[in-house]
Amino acid sequence: MELTFSLILSSYCLLLVVLLVGWIIIRRQVMPLKGTSIPGISIVVAVRNETGNIQNLLRDLAAINYPAEKFEIVIVNDHSTDDTPDQLKRIVGAIQNARLIDLPEGAEGKKAALALGIKNARFEVIVTTDADCGFSKNWLRCISLHFENEETTMVIGAVKLVSSNSFFSRLQVTEFISLAGTTAAAIGLGHPVMCNGANLAFRKTAFENVKGYAGNLQIASGDDEFLMRKIHKQYPSGIRFLNYYEAVVSTFPQATIKDFFYQRLRWAGKWKHNNDLVARLLAVFIFVSQVAFVVLVVENILDPGYLIGLIAVKLFLEGVFLFWVGRFLERRFDMLAFIVLQFLYPVYVTVIGIFSLISSYHWKNRNYK
Repeated sequence: MELTFSLILSSYCLLLVVLLVGWIIIRRQVMPLKGTSIPGISIVVAVRNETGNIQNLLRDLAAINYPAEKFEIVIVNDHSTDDTPDQLKRIVGAIQNARLIDLPEGAEGKKAALALGIKNARFEVIVTTDADCGFSKNWLRCISLHFENEETTMVIGAVKLVSSNSFFSRLQVTEFISLAGTTAAAIGLGHPVMCNGANLAFRKTAFENVKGYAGNLQIASGDDEFLMRKIHKQYPSGIRFLNYYEAVVSTFPQATIKDFFYQRLRWAGKWKHNNDLVARLLAVFIFVSQVAFVVLVVENILDPGYLIGLIAVKLFLEGVFLFWVGRFLERRFDMLAFIVLQFLYPVYVTVIGIFSLISSYHWKNRNYK
């Protein structure tokens, strides 16, 4: 058994080297420094019960540094049950190029809201984000540079968490760094495996050509990844990474374990619908590798042996990867959170996986199975 686990962990170390290569490729890609044309952009935001976030969101939207006649803001209210609609009406009315659309009765959910917003968008380039996100004033300018290339169909940006003093939030920040790094590295290697709808851009024509969210509208999450896979299948060379510091979108960690648990259950709900073999194998392999690591650490603590070196290599490669990606995201390397996640990750992934098969969950005043 020890031999099996050591082979698994050795293979995982090779995977880390490959991801490091992918990260280097993506960071060294040639980026346009200034635009020769200015594409029209429609920012589409699906909103539900975001009363605590709307003010900050629209503050950042109003501060965007982009020609006013070349972009618009389309906010779609997904049947909010708090005072979000009233806030939106007051604030949107003060922004010249912002519109508010209410999702009609009989339609609900983020995908339905985004689809309605995209349908009503005036411009060819669609940018999506979430109501609890923040971004720099040059966010759109960075995105627009990619779409000067007619071959570009989708641009995937990075998302970072706003760190706080709680150790729970620090754990989430560290995990998000790894997700952002894997996202970028996979694009660099030519096979994107994930993305985040909080920082995503694509051509409206590409969205329409792949029939948008059709086929997965009934799934609570995955509006971003399902669309990415459709576009990658039809336009295999059209996906880019948003390789600018200023274009990283920030959001907040979950405040409580309960909120975190429900969020991860929602994310896990799309797993069985994932038909990308590479993504599925990668996720399973990473999980098995982390289990193998924990087993080998426990065995070598009790009886130190030659596998201490392999364990050290794994920690070193992961640490380097997180450090490099963290620098791009302007997030420091958190050694304590890094070590704790080594042992916590296999446990929480197993728990989430089991509960995603047998449990319902609550999200924004809606119940999901």
